[in-house]
Amino acid sequence: MLTVQTPAKINPVLEVLGKRPDGYHELALVFQAVGFYDQLTFEKKAAGVGLRVEGQAGLAADDSNLIVKAAKLFLREALKSADGVQITLHKKIPLAAGLGGGSSDAAATLRGLRWLFEVPVSEEKMHQMAAQLGSDVNFFLNGGTALGTGRGEIITPWKASVPLWVILVKPSEGLSTPAVYQSGKALMTTGDKVLEFQKVWSEGSPASIASRLFNGLEPAAFYLRPELEFIKKRLMTEGALGVLLSGSGPTLFALAAHEMEAKKIASEFEGEGLEVVVTQTVSTGVQKV
Repeated sequence: MLTVQTPAKINPVLEVLGKRPDGYHELALVFQAVGFYDQLTFEKKAAGVGLRVEGQAGLAADDSNLIVKAAKLFLREALKSADGVQITLHKKIPLAAGLGGGSSDAAATLRGLRWLFEVPVSEEKMHQMAAQLGSDVNFFLNGGTALGTGRGEIITPWKASVPLWVILVKPSEGLSTPAVYQSGKALMTTGDKVLEFQKVWSEGSPASIASRLFNGLEPAAFYLRPELEFIKKRLMTEGALGVLLSGSGPTLFALAAHEMEAKKIASEFEGEGLEVVVTQTVSTGVQKV
């Protein structure tokens, strides 16, 4: 039996560069892991893949789940035997939130099964399997901070900067990624925002980092869900250094100068039907518990 934890992510920068011939969008985005985790437990069994979900209603435990897809892919392409696995997911990262929870769980499944079965699978093979599962999955194999290009699946690790205090604010209703892209309201940019951010990231000033946050999908999300823009303005009014939509939303993340300030800002949103989490940036990905 083996238990791992796997983090959520935020995107301090997300640039939409244009439409690709394959129908996807060309992106340049920064991934940053945060200390808000799902936990997965793996146990060997005779054959097949079983999944039990705890902690969040409405999440399917069938072949549509990325965890099941990742487990079947690993057993078929890496283990190449009839062995099976029973997986228990304790779900904390909310669904359809822009925090990468499904992709993180898929990466945790690949890592967890490599550890559980002790098979010598190369990192190249791990990343090939991850890319088959989704654009964000490659990032979560190692976590930390990274630049994503292509659809987001081409990962270039960055050195960690100063730890940052982060407040995550998620409304109860999700937001469809296809709807955000199809709204026609996304901003197209050239990749310069990532370069500007990389400079301040390496310098390590929280205020400077907060001043360079950018997400080309934010206008589209605000068009579809105007209340998100209102929450962003409130977070800034309450003292956040900077606020941005994470991914395609609807979660907003705010950066704070220190822990006490982060908790103070978070407290202003209690009792409003929002999911609010105070956490920090982390320099890791999937880890054994």
